[in-house]
Amino acid sequence: MAHNAALQSSAAALAAAGYRASREAYHYYVIQSLSFTLQLEEYIIRRLHKLRRKRNISDYERPGIVTEQEAQEMVELAK
Repeated sequence: MAHNAALQSSAAALAAAGYRASREAYHYYVIQSLSFTLQLEEYIIRRLHKLRRKRNISDYERPGIVTEQEAQEMVELAK
């Protein structure tokens, strides 16, 4: 849920700037746009991408791979 909140917030910031991400690699580009829309530091964007990749693995390949600490970090980043 935290990943989805971060993704939706990122998409809202992109839309507020007058842009929309393409459907191809949507999650990647929406998160990447945060350097432009919210001027987030690169280390935060890298962390969001790392959590995004881990979420994909957890959802589609190996459930249970995300730790409680990583889930909490995602919640904190989404705030």
